Amino acid sequence: MTQGLAVMLATAAAGGTIAAVRSLGASGVDVEIVSSERLGAAGWSRYAKRTYSAPPESDSQRFLERLLAIGEANPGRILLPTSDKTAWVYAENARLLERHFRLYHPPLSSLRRILDKKLFADAAIGSGLAVLPSWDPAGIDELAALAPTLPFPILIKPRTHVHRVRNDKGALADTPQELIRQYRRFVDREQDHAVDDPKPTDARRPILQKFVHVGSEGVLSITGFIDRTGELFVTRAARKVFQRSQPVGVGVCFEAQPTPKELPDLVRRLCCALGYFGLFEVEFLRCEGHWAVIDFNPRMFSQVGMDIRRGMPLPLLACLDAVGDSASLRKEVVKAQAQDDEQVVFRDRFTLRAILLAQKLTARISDEELSKWRGWMKQHADDAVDFAADRDDRMPGVIHVFSELYLGLRSLPRFMHAKRGTSSSTECAFKRA
Repeated sequence: MTQGLAVMLATAAAGGTIAAVRSLGASGVDVEIVSSERLGAAGWSRYAKRTYSAPPESDSQRFLERLLAIGEANPGRILLPTSDKTAWVYAENARLLERHFRLYHPPLSSLRRILDKKLFADAAIGSGLAVLPSWDPAGIDELAALAPTLPFPILIKPRTHVHRVRNDKGALADTPQELIRQYRRFVDREQDHAVDDPKPTDARRPILQKFVHVGSEGVLSITGFIDRTGELFVTRAARKVFQRSQPVGVGVCFEAQPTPKELPDLVRRLCCALGYFGLFEVEFLRCEGHWAVIDFNPRMFSQVGMDIRRGMPLPLLACLDAVGDSASLRKEVVKAQAQDDEQVVFRDRFTLRAILLAQKLTARISDEELSKWRGWMKQHADDAVDFAADRDDRMPGVIHVFSELYLGLRSLPRFMHAKRGTSSSTECAFKRA
């Protein structure tokens, strides 16, 4: 089934890449890593056959040139997207890359509808999904006229993360004045650091979205796989219970959940409407009695290792579909549909502990909340999948610790000068920029 398969993965510091290299390598697939940073944990895995250095993925032209050189020297590898940036670069340059790689991603038109928040919302509504109310002012003047009528608080969200200066999730505004100030700051920052790469949309202009306080249901992630034909489809559900920053941020801890019965069919319909195939993560919030879709990640995502533990080997499914091994793919999908360990949790243990320590030292977390998370870690010690740490493959966990320490020290001045308050209204020091 996997004999002779070879795959290349980028974004070496990402949890999804770390999980994929371990899973594929253990299945007999030759895995090679292209890494733009020395502290790219996946490149240190014992399952990585070789690691290539490369320019940052944000420098798309130089990154592409490096990929083409690697592929020309040894063609035939499967190329799987590991971030929004690589998904876009691979699709945008498919004609060049397909000379040397086996590509596995939807067309550029599909990614455009996914990665542009406005176009994605339109596709979601057409597929029967609920979305949060949003607005798309064309500039400051239009925003100033709109602001007094909006239901605050309002979240200012990047239209897309492709070719952006920072990878933040957005900013919250509580008043019209703050909204205008934050909006202008967002636009000015992107214009001051404009890049030469062509953009899928005007990434320097954000969109506005109604902010919904996360209830007991948390942020629900529906993860899974759909093949090129749309026939083979499998999902899992998990709840994000801790994130790097508030009010929005990258997930640090997830808990497996039963899948709400109405969502898989709607997600499948959405994938077909978008023309999408491959592995995915679709995020939802509970709003006014409905699950409202808020994001779609068309590539590897942080908690891939959790899905693998739950019997859904997403990287392997993508590889089998990429080479057209339909018999093996069907067998693996049927097996994944029949088994699901809902006792599993996912956590980035080091980052969680570091965030809790930083919040404790700066009086941004109560003793009760701190005790809760220490209890959570102890409770799930035997059923947790870690972002990087693994007893059988130790080096990625060690490298991840060094990487997080570096990120924490780099952002410490901003963290220390932030307004003092509770952990629900401040950013943590260990936030990936």
